[in-house]
Amino acid sequence: MTTAPATPVPNPPAPARRSWSAWRTVLVILGSLLILLGGGLLVGGGIGLWAHSQRDADGYHTAGPERITTDTYALTAPSLDVNIAGPDSLYANDLLGDVRIRIESTNAETPLFIGIGPSGEVAKYLDGVGHSEVSDIDVDPFKVSYVPHQGGAPAADPSAQTFWVASDSGTGPRTLDWDVADGNWSVVVMNADGSPGVDADVSVGGTLPIVLPIAIATLVVGGILLILGIVLVAVTVATRRTVRTPVQTAPGQVPAP
Repeated sequence: MTTAPATPVPNPPAPARRSWSAWRTVLVILGSLLILLGGGLLVGGGIGLWAHSQRDADGYHTAGPERITTDTYALTAPSLDVNIAGPDSLYANDLLGDVRIRIESTNAETPLFIGIGPSGEVAKYLDGVGHSEVSDIDVDPFKVSYVPHQGGAPAADPSAQTFWVASDSGTGPRTLDWDVADGNWSVVVMNADGSPGVDADVSVGGTLPIVLPIAIATLVVGGILLILGIVLVAVTVATRRTVRTPVQTAPGQVPAP
């Protein structure tokens, strides 16, 4: 009796799988971080562009008006420390821009005075004078906290002082424009005749020309990082090597050649 040769059994196609390594995991994580960082910068740059578009007709970012009041002779916002010494002082005005403060008495017949001066000179002028010093400002809801200083009336009207670097006085809306400079400054609001009881609406604004270039730079960097992250993840995933798993044959089967 003769035995017929075994018939070769066709092998099923070997399953294919993609290889993966620890380095690819690291690259995907790095790409994901770049995507998150780039997306965050794009959002921040968009907010910056929106803020730039909120300037008024004169190019100022303005907050207010809000009411400030005291029964004393003056309201002060002391210790506005502006430190732009050194090489950066050449660019400080371009970065910080101008400051504008607008005040209007709640009593249209009461003339007001507003001035910015060196903190040391302002402290000498108000030495022994009853005044309220702004200690804290809450924005939402708006609330101003004051530190009272007991004392009497000023020896002279504020407009008679010569140390002010910027000032304005009179009835109706008053506007003070100040080109920011290096130094330690104080803002003073008083009745122009030095009488007690200051009650006014105040708004503060600044040109802040640095906002637009920062927003644009943030958008550019964010876009670059986002693109790099997407490319890194896509290339890492797409370039995995294809590996075929060897097929195991059952006993008695002859694998196909």
